[in-house]
Amino acid sequence: MSQYVVSFQNTGRATARRATTRRSTADKYAEEVVADLRETLRRRIERIAATGATLPSPEALADLLAQTLPDVPDELDPHFADLAPFYASDGAIRQLGGISKQALADRRRSETVLAMRSGDGPWLYPAWQFTGDGRIHPALAPVLKALRGSDGWVAGVWLTSEHPDLDGRSPRTALREGTDPHTVAALAAHDMAALAA
Repeated sequence: MSQYVVSFQNTGRATARRATTRRSTADKYAEEVVADLRETLRRRIERIAATGATLPSPEALADLLAQTLPDVPDELDPHFADLAPFYASDGAIRQLGGISKQALADRRRSETVLAMRSGDGPWLYPAWQFTGDGRIHPALAPVLKALRGSDGWVAGVWLTSEHPDLDGRSPRTALREGTDPHTVAALAAHDMAALAA
């Protein structure tokens, strides 16, 4: 899938042009997602119809699919933009293979999932930590362990900020590019200890 970058810099007269670019990029991205989903959706609909089961209305199915998408809270501080998009608790439960709400709460308490509270109380879970097959990215596990005891926002910002010991890459990027997770975990432990001092 192509990568899409949306700029959120809106200043001066360029605002209207940039807004048009955002819509255009969003439309292209949505079209690509729909194209990728179309065949899978068609096969599923055919299988359901073949059994004689009743299909939900298109609106109900679209609403159900939309509930599984990550999002960005309206009030998100721009300093936290690199953490987005997020799943709410229901989405995180689905991403973790349908675990119970209690199991998700246990994962938050044990800090084996990156979670942070939004300003109005709900928990947010950065979407990039999930593999899509019911797990957290394995390389992230030792780093989350090293970040235990840190506020979720602090841990998330650390993971997404450039780090001088990683050639200016963020820990998240370094992990994605194959840097040894234990090396990144050691940096996390060092930096969190320095913050606490």
